[in-house]
Amino acid sequence: MDIHLTRVYVDGFKRFTKFTLELNSTFNIIVGDNETGKSSLLEAVGLVLTGQYDRRLIQYAIDPYLFNATAVADFFQKRKNGGHLAPPKIEIEAYFHDNPDDPVLTRLNGSANTMNENCPGLVLTIEVDPNHAEELSSYAEDSSNPAILPTEFYRSTWRSFSGGGVNFKHLPFRVALIDTSLARVHHGPNKYISQVVDDVLSEDQRRELSLAYKRLRHGFMQESGVLAINQHLEKQGSPATTKKLTVQMDVSSRATWDNAISAHLDDLPFDCAGRGEQSRVQMRLSIAGAEQSRVFLIEEPENHLSHSNLNMFMEDIRKDCAGRQVIITTHSAFVLNKLGIDNLRLVSSSGQTMSLASLTAGTKDYFMKLPGYNTLRLILSKRSILVEGPSDELIVQRVYKDKYGKLPLEDGVDVISVGALAFNRFLEIAQLLSLDVRVVTDNDGDVAALKSKYEKYLTGSFSTIKICYDDDDNYKTLEPQLLRANSLKTLNSILGTTYSDDNSLLKYMGQNKTDCALKLFESLAKWAAPKYITDAIEK
Repeated sequence: MDIHLTRVYVDGFKRFTKFTLELNSTFNIIVGDNETGKSSLLEAVGLVLTGQYDRRLIQYAIDPYLFNATAVADFFQKRKNGGHLAPPKIEIEAYFHDNPDDPVLTRLNGSANTMNENCPGLVLTIEVDPNHAEELSSYAEDSSNPAILPTEFYRSTWRSFSGGGVNFKHLPFRVALIDTSLARVHHGPNKYISQVVDDVLSEDQRRELSLAYKRLRHGFMQESGVLAINQHLEKQGSPATTKKLTVQMDVSSRATWDNAISAHLDDLPFDCAGRGEQSRVQMRLSIAGAEQSRVFLIEEPENHLSHSNLNMFMEDIRKDCAGRQVIITTHSAFVLNKLGIDNLRLVSSSGQTMSLASLTAGTKDYFMKLPGYNTLRLILSKRSILVEGPSDELIVQRVYKDKYGKLPLEDGVDVISVGALAFNRFLEIAQLLSLDVRVVTDNDGDVAALKSKYEKYLTGSFSTIKICYDDDDNYKTLEPQLLRANSLKTLNSILGTTYSDDNSLLKYMGQNKTDCALKLFESLAKWAAPKYITDAIEK
């Protein structure tokens, strides 16, 4: 059954205004800096596909903080100043791939959507109830009222693109939301168990578990110790009441089995297990049990997982979610590279989205096979300086600090050691996303070959990318460049050496690259930087 989203449109929900996200039929990896709305985006998708928010029907979960804060502030300011502005509204649309062979999906078909596109889809709207529009206006115009949206005057509607109402039970798909933050100490196990029950157990299994719990409660009351205690209480009586006082297990509606039992791992209560194990078990059970789910929404799967466990879980996702759609948020470059960097959906703070779907097959394959590369550092940095190794990284950091009085990262500039062989792979990403990137590279004694390798970036076609190198073949690497910029005496003093000629010092530096760079980085003495490095740090 091929059912998947092609697009999501969100307007007025939290930080989103007129936001559109195009989706792949398989993996979609949502990446962005903090506070760009990644979690809110998953919430919006879950809301339009289920009609629920925080596991409650949205009509009973509407609160003022679901609405775009800027829209709410503008509304109150305009109304209190005597102007007119329509009340804040939330609209979320889910566009499906058209499948004419599915009669249920076909019933969702229509063009009642923002883009007037004729396809299957769902719309969830939260807007002021027309019956309470005047009351909302009066409230907003009264300057004594706080600028907090009175959601008591709001209603929600959930319909298809055909214009008809929606019944969740009749939808031809299910949605699984996997959020490891549900596994929390004390409050976590019961909520976790409830989710596992919803996703994993059949109706018959749930019924049997409930009956078993009732039999257990009845058995408790027949225990000889309990009977003796109740006989004693009845005999002694209580000064607080004339009625018979006994102790019994709670049999009211609130005392259901899922509030009384907890998950155990190897006979250890679930909330006593390590957070990593809690996360992994929850995610694996949710995926394995949600057989009817066609869309998986996964929130930061890397939480609490070691590198090896994360690797295993990524393989589980690739295998278990085959043929189904996954929308996943992450801050992990490993997750991004492992699931395919071309599946990236970068969400910016301005609400724009960018994709790497146009990467060459070679680059996609490169990062998937070598997922350790921290591609997210490049993608999320204000500016990146790519270097060949740790010695170059230390020198660039020191030169930057000498000039600007702070380390690069304090300015939002990330110095990333990627190795010369990976430069063009990273630059392909930078080119597609128009990232501000500088490359610091050795000429390796062949400037002509270097110019040929980076020709398209050296011709000025990509203004955000700058290749920094020295054009003298005689100074092949960083060490000769440092010696040329300084003197034998200066470097001997900083490195604690006593070499009498340049060649001997260069041999020592070449054999101890990182140690020498670290001494230069930590030195209190001033020293000169090669020009191609000072070029790289220019703002």
